[in-house]
Amino acid sequence: MNDKLIAILKKEKKAISLEQLVEKAKLGSLEEEKEFLEALNKGLKDYSIIKTSKDRFILLEKTSFRKGRYFAGRNGDGKVSVIYSYERDGQTISKNNIYEVDSNHAGNAVDGDIVLVNLYSEHRNSPLKGSVQAIINRRLDNIVGEVFRNGTKYYVKPLDRRKNIIIKLDDYAVEGSKVAVSIGEQIGDREYNGVVTRTFNHIYDPKEDLLLEAFKCGVECEFSKETLEEAKKVPTEVLDADRIGRVDLTDWEIFTIDSKDTKDIDDALSCKKLDNGNYLIGVHIADVSHYVPLNSAMEADAYKRGTSVYLPGLVFPMLPKELSNGICSLNPDVDRLALSCIMEVTPNGKVVHHDVVKSVIHSRLKMTYDQVNNVIHDREYDSAYKPYVSTLKELNILANRLEKKRIKDGALSFDKPEISLSYDEFGHVTGVSSRVRDQAEKLIEEYMLLANETIDKHLVSLNIPCLHRIHDYPNEERMEEFFKLLHALGNDYQKSDYVTCSTNPHALQELEKFIRNSGSLSNVLSTNLIRCMSRAKYSPNNIGHFGLAKDYYCHFTSPIRRYPDLTIHRLLKSSIDNTDCRSVIANLEEIGMQSSKMERIAAEAEDKALRMRLAEYYSSFIGKEFQGVITGLNDKGMDIQLDNYVEGRIKIKDMPGRYIQHGDYSLVSLSGKEDYHVGDRLNMRLVRSDKQDKSIDFQPLQKIHSISKKDTKVLKKSRV
Repeated sequence: MNDKLIAILKKEKKAISLEQLVEKAKLGSLEEEKEFLEALNKGLKDYSIIKTSKDRFILLEKTSFRKGRYFAGRNGDGKVSVIYSYERDGQTISKNNIYEVDSNHAGNAVDGDIVLVNLYSEHRNSPLKGSVQAIINRRLDNIVGEVFRNGTKYYVKPLDRRKNIIIKLDDYAVEGSKVAVSIGEQIGDREYNGVVTRTFNHIYDPKEDLLLEAFKCGVECEFSKETLEEAKKVPTEVLDADRIGRVDLTDWEIFTIDSKDTKDIDDALSCKKLDNGNYLIGVHIADVSHYVPLNSAMEADAYKRGTSVYLPGLVFPMLPKELSNGICSLNPDVDRLALSCIMEVTPNGKVVHHDVVKSVIHSRLKMTYDQVNNVIHDREYDSAYKPYVSTLKELNILANRLEKKRIKDGALSFDKPEISLSYDEFGHVTGVSSRVRDQAEKLIEEYMLLANETIDKHLVSLNIPCLHRIHDYPNEERMEEFFKLLHALGNDYQKSDYVTCSTNPHALQELEKFIRNSGSLSNVLSTNLIRCMSRAKYSPNNIGHFGLAKDYYCHFTSPIRRYPDLTIHRLLKSSIDNTDCRSVIANLEEIGMQSSKMERIAAEAEDKALRMRLAEYYSSFIGKEFQGVITGLNDKGMDIQLDNYVEGRIKIKDMPGRYIQHGDYSLVSLSGKEDYHVGDRLNMRLVRSDKQDKSIDFQPLQKIHSISKKDTKVLKKSRV
């Protein structure tokens, strides 16, 4: 009935009355009329339909009103983000429009509110602005603030200054303490009742401030009591009863390869060269679902968390340590339950046969990336690796062929170095470096990719619904902006245009290759191209994985730290044991949405925690000089990337003289000073490093390398 209502309103250019709506709907019964009115009320409630002052109805999109998320600034002004979706050539295109909101038009909006705004223009040719008309939805989750006292009453003021509310506490609280608050009823425009749910005692303790940051992002930091009780009852070793119905692979040469600090080991490898020249590759994954039953407290907590969260020096696991570091971790020299994907692979990387079995395995050695890289590169390595040298080298040869095959198929490979931190015994950062993936890391990636693709195809072949890992085409509008940046930096790229690169992985691959060979601009361009990519997510509706150039792909290889993988295991075991999995299948869409949401929250928490740690570390280098490249700019200043890939900024207020933005890629001095362009390399002085704001601010000293000056000369000439 909702579709009928929307179809009617789409045809109308003006608002129409309820009587006209009902007449045009041609309803045949009282039941249909009831459903129609319910659909109308629902539309009014979510503001997709607007009721005018004359009691007429019109679609929101046909008015000057818009619905969006409000982002508060620190000076009282704000912005509203409005997302539009429309169809183009059979593809759904999403567009995000940002409208400024002056402080006198913000109403009582609080940062994060979903609001209804009326769009207006101050002058004929000035950009549209927003005026907040209503608060549609206010979510005040994960509020962290500082306790203050007013008379005999205690209140909490959020640490996030954009959350301009006050929470009144019924109970006594320690003034000045940092607390998490559960929000109760609203008692004023910006005032609420609240209850303290957690106190962060030692805010300058490295772990405590990460806990606070994680909590603010929405990360679940503690397990339920029921989950902890269930975890205590999990066996610490494989029981004889658990071996029944499983393939015994304990005599196979199986080992794991991870970073040296990894404690939650969920994947292991085996490799055997067959007489026909093919490889028998085993990817053995911890059978977590055996120890985490459906409808258990552990299952509920794992679903709620969605993923493990890895902050600098601290982990919030998806499962209790008894499982993640214990019985489910494929530790060396002990038997473990697994799901094994055993594939016969040709020397050219084609899987010609595969089996998926419940197994018992026995890892021979916990290998590290560093030591495996030493073996592959014929450097000195630990003697424990000697029996596995030939196997590792065979695995590496095949992995390289698998990578070449993927690239030939159109796969992308944004190989951006990762920032690595070192710590002292108290958890404080003592050093920052960047790490590039070497052969061992790529080796593991190739076999995990191969197993994930094989498992997806396996489930599809059995007509079992699958929770796919999907990745849509890049955003066409952002890709267009990227091509403008290419042109502004003097690159006349003609192999393909932005439209082709938005839909053709081979064209995008060529562009990526061009960027890798663009010398000093490589990092700048790569950073900006990555921003054009869509976000991968989980869904039972398969559209393929654009970035990997795969038609079938799921996540199977990390059930200790990702809930979707645990779901895939349940589907696989159901097919092996011929048991009912309808309850899992029925919830695949919901699982996909929840898992995608928690993945985004984890990424946000990890990013903020890293930036906080970096700001804390760099605070001891105030006044020191650094070199970096301008990666972006706006009328507030410039984004900077240091040579070790740490990101900072230069504020216009820290630059001598007056500056104005020219186009999207230049800041021009109106005081006869230096002009700046995206891609310029600078020598800079560190002037601020704020842990709370997670910001590192520099002041420009001199330009080491400049991109272009022709545009700014034209601008200056026109202003003289």
